[in-house]
Amino acid sequence: MLDQFQPFIHDFIDNIVDVKADSNCGYQSITALLGMGEDSWSLVRNHLLKELGKWSDDYIKLFGGTDRFEELRM
Repeated sequence: MLDQFQPFIHDFIDNIVDVKADSNCGYQSITALLGMGEDSWSLVRNHLLKELGKWSDDYIKLFGGTDRFEELRM
């Protein structure tokens, strides 16, 4: 899978995890790399949603407005 990335970035890649492709694959990648197992994706998702809620004003500024913030939150 490393050949899917440009050669200049290879030195920065520590690990590659191949997870099943579905709407939760980003979360599954994170949990697999943290050693939590792919099935723990909902835990990471919930933590990220709490983070967004706690710092919503900052994230709204970062994302450029409420519409984009809500899109990402959903």
